Amino acid sequence: MDEFDWANQEAKGWLDVTVAWDGGRRVVEVYDPVRLEQSVGSETARLGRFTARNLLVVPSVTRENIESAVSTITQEGFFDHE
Repeated sequence: MDEFDWANQEAKGWLDVTVAWDGGRRVVEVYDPVRLEQSVGSETARLGRFTARNLLVVPSVTRENIESAVSTITQEGFFDHE
């Protein structure tokens, strides 16, 4: 993605990211706190529940925040239980 695309994603507040490594790949749902709150409210009102698999919340949806968070959770073993 270019800078314009990243600016759009940051404004939207969410992005699905595919994290790939030697052992496999996983889609991670990345949200900022404001967008997550909106999504939780909307889905619980509509469906009576909110679910998210592989949820990652960062201060804002920027490339730097996502890369930093993915690096940290990788070191913490987040992707070890595929």
